[in-house]
Amino acid sequence: MIMLILGLVVIVILALVMSLLVIRRGPEATTTRTFSSSLTPPPGARLPRELQDEVRDIASRGNTDQAVKVLQKRAHLPLPQATAIVYALQAGQVFPEPEPISTAPASPTRRRGAVDAELLATLRRLVSQDRLRRTAAIRLLRERTGMNGRDARRFLDAL
Repeated sequence: MIMLILGLVVIVILALVMSLLVIRRGPEATTTRTFSSSLTPPPGARLPRELQDEVRDIASRGNTDQAVKVLQKRAHLPLPQATAIVYALQAGQVFPEPEPISTAPASPTRRRGAVDAELLATLRRLVSQDRLRRTAAIRLLRERTGMNGRDARRFLDAL
């Protein structure tokens, strides 16, 4: 009989401790819920106009989750950012369109140039000197021909 009473006392004490823990965690849980519902879109977000219209249309039909998934997949965004953008689109926000990809020719330093006799002689002279001169030869070859570092080193190794 004493064991039964002792067991009941332990259970009551554990119940009180657990309820205190739940009460203490209550405000934290509601804080995180309000934080996640008040998401703001990332600054500088750019989306094509067609995608904005499509997502806004899907969300206006009551399919917010589907709109988030479409935006997440097509714009390659993480879930929180996609959710924030969908809510912003529903509120009437319009995002700027992305910059068009430039088709301009490569800069003069990146164009492939030919290795002429004068450059070849300069490179041989630099390579035959110390290691610091070899670095200068690599840099010169990269500037004149547009080669990357690995190709320039291989070219100099072949001399």
